[in-house]
Amino acid sequence: MSAWIKRIGIALAVLLLVAIAAAVYLVSTFDPNRYKGMAVDWMKANRNRTLAIDGPIELSVFPRVAVKLSRLNLSEAGRSEQFAAIDSAALAVDVMPLLSGRVVVGRVEASGVRAQLLRDAQGRRNTDDLAGPAAPASAPSKAEPKSAAGKPLDFDIDRVTLKDVRARVKDDQGGIDGELVLDSLSTGRIANGVESAIELAAKFDFRKPVLKGSLDGKTRLTPDLATGSVRLADMNLTFKGDVPGASAVETNVRGALAYDGAKGSVDAKGLELQLAARAGAIQVAGSTLAIGAFGYDPTKQALRVEQLKLRVKGSRGKDPLALELDWPQLDVEGQKLKGSPLEGKLELGGELPVNASFKSGAPTGTFDAVALPAFEAKLSSNSAARKLDGTLRANLGIKPAKSAISLEALELKANIEDKGLKPVALSLKGSASASPQAAQWAVSGQVNTNNFAIDGNANLSASPLFVKANARFDALDLNTLLPAGASAGATPDKNAPAPADAPVDLSPLRALNANVSLRAGSFVFRQYRIADARIEAQLDNGMLKVPVLQAKAWGGALDANALADARANRIAVKAVATGVNVNALLKDVAGKDLLEGTGRVAMDVDTTGKSIGELRSHLRGTASMNLRDGAIKGINLAKSMRQAKAALSLKDDASTKAVQTEKTDFSELSASFQIADGVARSSDLDLKSPYLRLGGDGAADIGKGRIDYTARATVTGTAAGQGGAELAALKGVTVPVRLTGPFEAIEWKIQWSAVAAGAVQNKLEDKLRDKLGLKAPAGGASAAAGAASAPTPKQQLKEKLLKGLFK
Repeated sequence: MSAWIKRIGIALAVLLLVAIAAAVYLVSTFDPNRYKGMAVDWMKANRNRTLAIDGPIELSVFPRVAVKLSRLNLSEAGRSEQFAAIDSAALAVDVMPLLSGRVVVGRVEASGVRAQLLRDAQGRRNTDDLAGPAAPASAPSKAEPKSAAGKPLDFDIDRVTLKDVRARVKDDQGGIDGELVLDSLSTGRIANGVESAIELAAKFDFRKPVLKGSLDGKTRLTPDLATGSVRLADMNLTFKGDVPGASAVETNVRGALAYDGAKGSVDAKGLELQLAARAGAIQVAGSTLAIGAFGYDPTKQALRVEQLKLRVKGSRGKDPLALELDWPQLDVEGQKLKGSPLEGKLELGGELPVNASFKSGAPTGTFDAVALPAFEAKLSSNSAARKLDGTLRANLGIKPAKSAISLEALELKANIEDKGLKPVALSLKGSASASPQAAQWAVSGQVNTNNFAIDGNANLSASPLFVKANARFDALDLNTLLPAGASAGATPDKNAPAPADAPVDLSPLRALNANVSLRAGSFVFRQYRIADARIEAQLDNGMLKVPVLQAKAWGGALDANALADARANRIAVKAVATGVNVNALLKDVAGKDLLEGTGRVAMDVDTTGKSIGELRSHLRGTASMNLRDGAIKGINLAKSMRQAKAALSLKDDASTKAVQTEKTDFSELSASFQIADGVARSSDLDLKSPYLRLGGDGAADIGKGRIDYTARATVTGTAAGQGGAELAALKGVTVPVRLTGPFEAIEWKIQWSAVAAGAVQNKLEDKLRDKLGLKAPAGGASAAAGAASAPTPKQQLKEKLLKGLFK
């Protein structure tokens, strides 16, 4: 028996030696590079991707499987574009722990990694094929054994070292577009429940949402794979860059933070945040937020805040800004609540300082609704330029589970006295609420003795933000809210045109979408004063449409619609003003004092450009006017024509600059304009006055601010008395009058040389009538009407001779 045992032992020993020898031979002679082609072919056949491995493959299999790869490139599915690339990577996995279902990784190293992660608007990812075919929706998945269900992967990584890892991310469905760069990441041992030192340096370059900057720092991380939880201790993380709503952000976070994935709870201790940033005109530096302890556990309906201290220091423009907030305690669990009031103060310096101190009563309520009753803020300002005295009261509500706040029983009373402005007494009542998803408000009150009401809501989760608002005012005078010098008449030369290079930026129209309705019994802004105003406006993806703009203005009525498109920098206006004082209209809209009269003015124009000059030069469309009982300002043509005798004798043209005290009256005036490339052309001017008829044609270059127009004045009648004889000499003669030069200094040139012959002919005809004893056509308006049918001196002479022959 013993002999058989000995023989079996020898046989087993021999077999073991042979197996060891065979394994040694296999490992020593195995060349993984021979399998590159198989991997390339498999990827092409099964995933329709092109795989290229240009570097060598190094492989060892015992006591750990270790793989090294270099210069690997993988294409997108069915396309030649690059999906991922790796300059070099190494992975080592211990063999023996695999037998017990554990993954023990010695190291993970990679450098020069490039990846492109895409998802379209329908939710399709460019990695879907790598995950394998999806299970049919109708096929129920087999239930796994209870012993294995929910069991997390048990792995243990000795260390991770990553360098130069770049991921291009474009998610059309989630609205994300940008690049994440991991310059370096190094860790200690990563295992379930084991604390590991982490050090990283990362960069962000995202266009949607705007996130650009760098994140650097150290912390100690403890993962809990069973619950998906993580704890961060000894945090010292710094971010520098731009975030949505703020730029030049520099923040440092220290303390301890824990997240429980199973409960969704957060716990923090000794948390301190230092912040510097710019948001619009507000800049903060050296600001801090310190929290002794913070806890949030929705499963227990618990919220805890201890020793919250907020200190903000900065500026708004050139004015210093400071904010302090202290909340010693809030402890809520279910229906139980205890805590202390909060208090703080706000200071804004500068020429128009504002001081505010605020406080609340002790909190009440439950976890679902925490109430801070009797919240009160005292507002004051006392400077040479402004005096402010006001009080804001409300019941402040907090809903932790919904991250929502509310202001109920809101009441504001304030009196404002500002140098150069009318005193303003404001009283307001209403309510407001906000959450990360939405906000709504409804307030009403009085500005001085004028009632108003404003209500609306905002969808804060929409991108961009969507606002719907309705406002109604008895009277709205924005000039009382403007700083001194900003209202009408503040500029040194009100008629001076805006500089051509002044930029016109419509990009703020992209900031939000909106649907706004405004009604005001009277509305005043700068030089504009209108009554019964009604405005309806929609803002959608950078396109502002104003389908309704109605008001009583300039003594008449205005009915208009307009649009402004930020995408094409386009502005269009279609308007009809009836029964308006055209002089007041031109002064307000164009700053010009060129014309008087009452009637109808219409325009249908649009333009594009990024500056005032471009908008003027690209203007196109039509315009027209029909006026009565007015005057053209700058010259008195009737007066100038009474001086015709001296001008005709010299046969010399007369030039004069426009003089505002001179004007040519008319009883009716009509004209239309065709506008293209900033030039308005007209050929149908028709002006009627008791002694003149005026037509003409020409152009006004709106882009260059110049006019070149020839008016043709015809004397249709004369008046007795001084100047009557001079006008009689021009009766029925057309006198060209040319208008040239810049709008601000138009030159009027009466071209007497072109009408001298016609005036001499009229004079000869008058002498012939006197010799023959013939009657001249009756003067005045009736002569103008019958001038075309009146017999000439030759006809009258012929008739007289014939009558003599037949007597």
